[in-house]
Amino acid sequence: MVRLTGECSIHFKYKNLSSYLKYIDFISPKQISDANIGKSTNTLNKIWKFSNSNEIHQLVTSYITSIRRSIVCKEGVLGGCIWSMNETMDNVIQHAGIESGFIMAQLDKKNNHLNVCIFDYGLGIYKTLKDSDHKPKSAVDAITMALKEGVTRDKKIGQGNGLWGLYNIVSQNNGILSVISGKGGLLVSNSGRISKTCNEMVILNKSNQCTTISFHVNLDKEISIKEALKGYEVVDMSIEDMKSDFGEILYKIAEVGSGTGTRESGLMIKNELINIYQSEKKRIIIDFEGVAIVSSSFSDELISKLIDEMGFYQYQSIFRLVNMNSNIQAIFESSLKKRLSG
Repeated sequence: MVRLTGECSIHFKYKNLSSYLKYIDFISPKQISDANIGKSTNTLNKIWKFSNSNEIHQLVTSYITSIRRSIVCKEGVLGGCIWSMNETMDNVIQHAGIESGFIMAQLDKKNNHLNVCIFDYGLGIYKTLKDSDHKPKSAVDAITMALKEGVTRDKKIGQGNGLWGLYNIVSQNNGILSVISGKGGLLVSNSGRISKTCNEMVILNKSNQCTTISFHVNLDKEISIKEALKGYEVVDMSIEDMKSDFGEILYKIAEVGSGTGTRESGLMIKNELINIYQSEKKRIIIDFEGVAIVSSSFSDELISKLIDEMGFYQYQSIFRLVNMNSNIQAIFESSLKKRLSG
């Protein structure tokens, strides 16, 4: 059941619901503040409900951590994703006139894509801008205006750069952006911009015209945040929390959550370390404090392969290992010898 701002209730009945729709929580999306989210939890491929800035922060942090550990991205991509998700979800909270929105993010590792869809059953972009200084003539007109810099219903609430910035980021990345709101739709892709009035679109009622924003980002194509956002820089707070007093990144293995016993965990950490360096270009201290033992496969994947792939000189200039006990040192030395001699 979906409740719409106290005006009405709509009931849906489902027959033969697929296992996939059950898996993504299609019928009853979870609210992240009510879920048991740990540092190793992957929040991708689920529909989540969000209602405030704290939940937006939790979701974006969890998404970016999952992506960082899953695949190595080109420079600027994760910053672009952080900005795009934060701004689009914040638009729901600030302008949609409802309590909650919904988001789902999917990672396509095979094709290096991230797909994000954000939905709300609120006013819609046309009704949001209708009484502003911009006075759009239609839903399509309103969407087209919203992609321009500085267009907002109230400058006291926001600067109007959310959809403008998202459009610039996706365009620079050769990605895809789709905006559907009320009876209007706009698609941005390599072939250009296509906007149209969708008379066949079903809207809930005059007050709840709904908005769906979907964007597709290529993880293997660089994004210049400064260029896309005219000088604006994105701060990844999860990385900021890792910085030492000397500006280095202090990466604590014991806090990762995936353990030190499997090759999969070693790969996740290796991916994250490379992505952190791509983003920050700062020295990274890999801290083993509180770790009693590691497996040989974990050691091989994390350190031996990292040295093999980067070269010993570059590895030494970027990474430093600290607080390893004698057992861990022996395992790393053995793994490295086998990797380099093989």
